Amino acid sequence: MKKRVVAILCAGALLAGLAGCGGSSSEGETAKGGDSEEMTISIMWQQEVSEQFWDLPLEKFQEAHPDVKVEFESNAKASEVIRNLLNVQEAPDIFYSWISDVDYYGFAEEGLLYPVDDILEEQNAEGTKTLGETIFSAGLEMGKIEDSHYFLPTSKLIAGNFYSGKLFQEKGWEVPKTWEEYLALCGQIKDGGVTPMIYAGVYPFMLADAFLVPMMYNLDPQSLEAINQNEPGAWKQPAVLEVIQRLEEMRDAGYIDKNSLAMDHIQSQIDFIGNKDAFVPSGSWLEGEMEGQWPQDFQLSPMYAPGEDSEKTSSTAVVECMVLPKQEDDKKLEYIKELVQLFYSEENAEYVAENTGFMLALEEQSDEVMNALPESAQAMWEMADDNVTILSATYKVRYKEVLEELNNCINALIQEEINAEEFCERMDQTAQEIESGE
Repeated sequence: MKKRVVAILCAGALLAGLAGCGGSSSEGETAKGGDSEEMTISIMWQQEVSEQFWDLPLEKFQEAHPDVKVEFESNAKASEVIRNLLNVQEAPDIFYSWISDVDYYGFAEEGLLYPVDDILEEQNAEGTKTLGETIFSAGLEMGKIEDSHYFLPTSKLIAGNFYSGKLFQEKGWEVPKTWEEYLALCGQIKDGGVTPMIYAGVYPFMLADAFLVPMMYNLDPQSLEAINQNEPGAWKQPAVLEVIQRLEEMRDAGYIDKNSLAMDHIQSQIDFIGNKDAFVPSGSWLEGEMEGQWPQDFQLSPMYAPGEDSEKTSSTAVVECMVLPKQEDDKKLEYIKELVQLFYSEENAEYVAENTGFMLALEEQSDEVMNALPESAQAMWEMADDNVTILSATYKVRYKEVLEELNNCINALIQEEINAEEFCERMDQTAQEIESGE
């Protein structure tokens, strides 16, 4: 663990867009601490690479408010300690961990988090639109509970399937657009001595994000909504069953590398890089994640899940989020609003892209941001036009038991322990146990 303390000053008013939120000037000075108390804002962050998301916002905030102290803590065990910190009312003012590792929904439903709707109504740092209009909409949808939003997305990532452009060119393979084309190509690939697909058996949800869920949506857009809402029978819908039957068909045809079952994402991606397998499900982070592993002429190329016609398909947004734990009083909220404005500024988006290779969770990106991304990520987002629907698969973080069983069922199917019908029955049973409180 490392700790970075940034001393920060408050010699004047907040940004003009926030000036009306703190009451009179005398009340504002009291809220900001004045001479009577020291104001400290704490941020706890788990992921090392995304610490740099805060470099520029904290620098800008320091320039404006040198008398306010910000404590920035990088804690590799953030997800393990946050529950206790919330229980004893010692939680940080801004908190981030991998969304799959903590129960953000449970925290919100227990009243432990601030809803961020008031913040979303504020103007962005440029004063051109509200923060709600500025921030990645699929990410905001992830944190919507009833009529309120509780999560602020940090990075903007998207799932997809990848192949070697060089290998495809050498073999004369054409990139498929429909399921029928994809299945036919898998036959050609296998006949050419290459296994069509490998996936991370340690993290099967990556296969679901990039391949299964988009195809369910392509067949029936309402199918994903039913799964997200944990509706009775959602996992037994015809579109869901058909997609699992497609995976079963690939298994039976020998189109899925059985070594996948024991592999994590890095191991499966290494085999993909070695051309042992033609496709790997991953996301817009893949090129950067495997930096240093790519042959110079590999030509990493993305594609989305095969569609039902040649024009339209979909892809799953992969979103990480920060939250604002509730405090004993609200006196720091105006500062937190300002930090959020600075975080989602266009200037910070460019800084983040240039220094991390990641995309900040803004709805729209500048050319400067796009040009700073790895080439495969640029290509992926350029492909995400009006014919590609970006999905918010909230079931993954809302119902963790469902995600765990989905992981189990995918691997059990590939191991030939269950068939597609049994897959859907198991998923439905788990979902209904949650609904009944069992």
